[in-house]
Amino acid sequence: MNKIYFSEDTIAAPATAFGGAIGIIRMSGPKSFEVLSQLTHSKLGKAIEPKKFYRALLYSYQGNRLDDALIVSFIHPKSYTGEDLIEFHIHGSSFIAQSLMETLRHYHVRPALAGEFSFRAVRNNKMTLYQAQSVIDLISSSNEHALELALEKFSGQQNEALSQLGSSIRRLLSLAEIGIDFSDQNLPDISLASLQSTANLILQKLQEIEQTFHQGQRIQEGVKVSILGLPNAGKSTFFNALLNEERSITSEIAGTTRDVVSEKMTLSSQDQTVTFRLEDTAGFRNTTHSIEKIGMEKSQKSAEQADLILFLVDPNDSMEKAIEAWNILHFDSFSKKTIGLLTKIDKVSQYEEDIAKNYLRQLNILEWVSISAHTQQGILEVISKMILFSKKWTHRKPGEIILTRSIQLHAVKKTIEALKRAQEAFEIELFASDIRHATHALSPLIGSTEMDDILNQIFSEFCIGK
Repeated sequence: MNKIYFSEDTIAAPATAFGGAIGIIRMSGPKSFEVLSQLTHSKLGKAIEPKKFYRALLYSYQGNRLDDALIVSFIHPKSYTGEDLIEFHIHGSSFIAQSLMETLRHYHVRPALAGEFSFRAVRNNKMTLYQAQSVIDLISSSNEHALELALEKFSGQQNEALSQLGSSIRRLLSLAEIGIDFSDQNLPDISLASLQSTANLILQKLQEIEQTFHQGQRIQEGVKVSILGLPNAGKSTFFNALLNEERSITSEIAGTTRDVVSEKMTLSSQDQTVTFRLEDTAGFRNTTHSIEKIGMEKSQKSAEQADLILFLVDPNDSMEKAIEAWNILHFDSFSKKTIGLLTKIDKVSQYEEDIAKNYLRQLNILEWVSISAHTQQGILEVISKMILFSKKWTHRKPGEIILTRSIQLHAVKKTIEALKRAQEAFEIELFASDIRHATHALSPLIGSTEMDDILNQIFSEFCIGK
């Protein structure tokens, strides 16, 4: 890891985007108040009352007026970073922001690294490492479930369970080391068999936590939806209707879509919001065209990887072709994760609609919705069913530990591997070594500021200014 993360430099970075009415630049470190006095050509410094706004003129290092700004200060340790921290609320001009950052560099205030403010908060015990990771989730949350989970992590509601887990592993390591020192005493509580029994309980808990990653990804990143069907079934038109924009090219020519077109969006129904990763795929049909074949192979892969399939059928088409395509592609195993959509319903009679639905029952798709992207008929019903289908991922118990980051999953997997080795150890010394590895591996969840490589991986994912 770049050792500059561990420096005592005074740092600064924009905390907001610029181009609007106002923007914020944050400065943190031991020289914050000294630099504030230089910027304002005054003796403000620590004389200003913390957590209160002050109006002040800011000057560039050449002595020119820079901006008429509002300033708020936080004195250590009562700040986000645990250090002296100043926020400059300036007008939203990008030029003003660049000029202020240039002036701060002239006063030896270094531009912050990605995530350096949050790193300092962890280093100064203002938050745990697990809470710091939740900051990324909080910033990127795109639905109510992602927001609730991120806030729960950030507020520390999950810390108790993680703290108990970390304490259990550390205590197990301590007992193992005692067992090594007193191996000739035959004490039952620190025998290898007893320690392995305790390790097994921790292992079971971690295996439960490991299984939450799939759910966490769906909450945070979105439920993956594959839109499938015959060429010209209305897939791209429906895709555009959901997005409310012309994202996919549509035409009357069969086979227009030849690649998978992806888009991420959040849909709402009955006060529930869920993020979806939509994939508009190439239509299925017998063809000798090499490019179309590649497109259909990608469609097949999209279906296999999808959490939810929307299978579109135009009732004006041959129902036999739709069923043939479904069977040829062996989609029977996907029927439980499929919602059928009967498209272009504004162009058929009720009788023709009923005939088509009756014929399509042999696909074993649980439910069908009649839609028209042109008139918007049935679109809201589809959205409602998509959200209801996703409830299996969005529903969770308050305080339940849910993994949302790959580094968290990797940590749990490595810890499980170490605990499994400990279960097979035939000597207490080997057991203690494996438990030590388990403690090391779980650091991204239970916290450690001594592991440079892990900290680098976590905080490099942050945006500048956080």
